[in-house]
Amino acid sequence: MTKKRILQLADFFYSSDSVEEVPLRICCETGRYSGFSLDREKFVRLFTILTRSKSLKDDLQAFVEATGAK
Repeated sequence: MTKKRILQLADFFYSSDSVEEVPLRICCETGRYSGFSLDREKFVRLFTILTRSKSLKDDLQAFVEATGAK
């Protein structure tokens, strides 16, 4: 996925708070009872990692730690 496509998706998902316009959002679950919502910036960072990571586990762990999630 290109950076341009990631930004297009971010523009769509964060264009409105109306379920009529944006029927779902994506959040992250980090354990059985923990997780966090994504804002536009975190969405872009996550999808950039998913697209380009050479060490997905390490990069996702660093991403979660950077969000302050447990």
